[in-house]
Amino acid sequence: MPVPEIKFPVYRKYLNGRSFFRIDSMESFEEIRQLGTKWIIEKHEVKILPDRNLVHDLVYDFEKFGVEIKAGEYEQMRFKAGEK
Repeated sequence: MPVPEIKFPVYRKYLNGRSFFRIDSMESFEEIRQLGTKWIIEKHEVKILPDRNLVHDLVYDFEKFGVEIKAGEYEQMRFKAGEK
């Protein structure tokens, strides 16, 4: 079955609201996650199979553990984490 074409970036968050993702391509993504009372931002380059599986699931099969969000919601979380 062919994989549908995706326009990047795409935005997702986990159902628990503790991790937000901006997927820029199948090879890179940014994550904002809660660590205690702080929010941290991590940029990831996809080089190993577990990361490839995560990106695939975030792009194509996220309904089991996450929801699609708008760019504005992601940017609000980036601001909260201290990035302008």
